[in-house]
Amino acid sequence: MQIRLNTWQGNIYDAIGTRNLSIFMNEVVIFLVIVSTLLCLGVAQTWLHETLKVRLRKAVTFDLLKEWLSPRRAFQLPLTGAISVNPDQRIQEDTRRLCELTVDLVVGLIQSTLLLGAFVGVLWGLSAQVVFVYEGNAFTIPGYMVWAAIGYAAIGSLFTWLVGRPLIAAHTDLRVAEADFRINLVRVNESADEIALMHGEAAERELLHRPVDTVLMIMQKIANRLAALGWVTGSYGWLALLAPLLLAAPGYFSGSLSLGGLMMVVGAFGQVQAALRWYVDRFPTIAEWRAMLARVIGYRTALQTLEEKSSKTSHIRYEQSADNSVTLEKLCVYAPSGRVTLSEPLVRVAPGERVLISAAPKSGKTTFVKALAGIWGWGKGTISYPAGQRVAFVPDTIYLPTASLKTALAYPRPAEEIDDDEAIKALERVRLGKLASDLNVERRWEKELALDEQRRLMLANMLLYKPQWIIQDESIIELDDESRNLAASIFTHELADTALISVGRFDPGNGFYTRKVDLCTTPPSLHMPLRLENGELRETPEHA
Repeated sequence: MQIRLNTWQGNIYDAIGTRNLSIFMNEVVIFLVIVSTLLCLGVAQTWLHETLKVRLRKAVTFDLLKEWLSPRRAFQLPLTGAISVNPDQRIQEDTRRLCELTVDLVVGLIQSTLLLGAFVGVLWGLSAQVVFVYEGNAFTIPGYMVWAAIGYAAIGSLFTWLVGRPLIAAHTDLRVAEADFRINLVRVNESADEIALMHGEAAERELLHRPVDTVLMIMQKIANRLAALGWVTGSYGWLALLAPLLLAAPGYFSGSLSLGGLMMVVGAFGQVQAALRWYVDRFPTIAEWRAMLARVIGYRTALQTLEEKSSKTSHIRYEQSADNSVTLEKLCVYAPSGRVTLSEPLVRVAPGERVLISAAPKSGKTTFVKALAGIWGWGKGTISYPAGQRVAFVPDTIYLPTASLKTALAYPRPAEEIDDDEAIKALERVRLGKLASDLNVERRWEKELALDEQRRLMLANMLLYKPQWIIQDESIIELDDESRNLAASIFTHELADTALISVGRFDPGNGFYTRKVDLCTTPPSLHMPLRLENGELRETPEHA
């Protein structure tokens, strides 16, 4: 249709030049048909264009979420260093921008390629009508206007690349700076109560000036470079209006080209050089696209290589126990605080038993619990669990998803797996019956509930899940007296057959735990297999 429009342009200018009204009116009708068709195609292209963005973002985002939330990866990612910073931005903002830019660039490239393929032939044929006269001799140059368009676009592309190349690194730096700024804002928002209580608003404002200044400095660098690039692209665009007229003028003034023919040459030249100048016009976008692509691909690659990296130092063996017990044999966990071991080389916990692994502050108890859960594999020894039995791990800091209360009660299982009546009974059992009417209400429950209520909600979760084994990091029994008695009652009755392994400092007494094992920590030394360096877990040279 663009080719047909170009032909129409030549015909109507010829009609104007010859003052032929009937041909002129006929071409007006043809114009309406062409424009109507182009309008329909344009609307269809817009719909397809935007739909492609939706489909691509869905594919990329779900892929990254799958890679990120594969077992142990979200936990291990911070140990990889800088690539782990701001995963939220890489998955949400960087992915959104990458998908939008990718579709825009691909659609633009396809459209430019189609226009180039269509109009090169047209322009090549029209070049034969540009006749040069030199010393009385008339001659033509095959494909003259095509070569002129290619040369014009090549010069513009070269200057654009030379001037705009620094934009790639600048856009990458800007993404990093924006992420740092946003995470500082989130930190202040999450701690607004504490900041207000300490009258720290002025201090926080000063602290926030630094990341803002970094963002603004990089933005100014990009603005300066875009201004310089504007000289190139602007000059290229304005000269493109005059260049085809100058190049085709010899043919028009020699009489070999009519006015309509001249306009057809100019139109075809414009389409060819517009297709060729795609790189010129899109260089800033390509620079940003490359920055986004590098961040998303780098993040995905880091996620995929986590298991390979951890397998080089992961020596704890995880097996199925021969009997119906949990067995910890010669277990030694390599934690940042040192080597963490048990006071007994072989600890076997029978079903229904309640064992306290007593740990001093800063002893690496949380790392030890992570090793029991299988997400921290650095160490040696063997951990065995019974096959096919439910094991629940309870962290020191209670996590509640931003979802309905029923979802929080069922987590990490789907909320559909529990009945509303069962959920209400569990809430009433842990003395949270007042929340029964909010079962399907979505809120940030960690903000709505007090810490003690959150821990009792976790007790309700255990009542619904009924695991055979619970391994906790000081989060259920460490309650106020009333809630502690409630927990003891639940473990005595509803969860009487559930074995409990607590790693912590608190012993409620009254014979709640059937026995106690001590957690021992050897401070780190030069012989430690692991060390923390700039926030990244590394092997020491002799173990690398």
